[in-house]
Amino acid sequence: MNDRKLFNTKALVGASLLTAISIVLTRVFSIMVPLAGLPALRIEFGPVPIMITGILYGPFWGGLAGIIADLIGVMINPMGAFHPGFTLSSMLWGAIPGVLYSLIKKNSIKINYNIINGAVLTLIATGIVFVLFDNKVLAIENGTYYMYDKPMPIIYAIFYVLIVVLFVSIPFVITRNRKAKDEVYSIDKIAFMITVPYIMVSLGLNTLWLSMMFDKGVIAFLPGRILAAFVMIPLHTTIIYTLSKSFKYVKVR
Repeated sequence: MNDRKLFNTKALVGASLLTAISIVLTRVFSIMVPLAGLPALRIEFGPVPIMITGILYGPFWGGLAGIIADLIGVMINPMGAFHPGFTLSSMLWGAIPGVLYSLIKKNSIKINYNIINGAVLTLIATGIVFVLFDNKVLAIENGTYYMYDKPMPIIYAIFYVLIVVLFVSIPFVITRNRKAKDEVYSIDKIAFMITVPYIMVSLGLNTLWLSMMFDKGVIAFLPGRILAAFVMIPLHTTIIYTLSKSFKYVKVR
């Protein structure tokens, strides 16, 4: 990418707008969902505009938007003590999708995105089951499953499996024809661009930063983040995939 494209005025304006949206979504519209027996699940949409910035304008603008969004957000409405690690994480929310998009656009990644995405979601779904058992929410006694020490209706397990199957199968259904698979903004590719940073940043780095801040083991924070991943990856994918229909009008990269 040459300097003229890198410092494009259109990119500056677009990245600034998306950064402002990210600040508002993170500092005002984040939702904490308490879960009995488990760490709280945080539903947030702040990373979405940052990831879109990286996809549309490149990793430089995506990373810069992430840094600015975190620093200004802390000054406007701090949510706990400041930790520079979260600024790094915010930068990576924009930089990683930007790099992945560049590689995908150049057809440099030769993988089946649906299989990778499906495998990751299945592993996360399996991890949630282990989390529930570890936190004594679920238990097995004499071949009977219990939830909070009460027999668990089999319909709960069936419903959970159906949700997992639905999440995994939707990208396969949408991209079943060749034309959909070849689109750079196909749902399988967007899911991949979201899944990779989510695992690296949310499950990895952010869990580490929380562990360092509160002087507790990583495992103390990981259960809630695994639960959040199972919800947020499909949700963020759906939002960005829906918005991607208008990405073609942004001619920057």
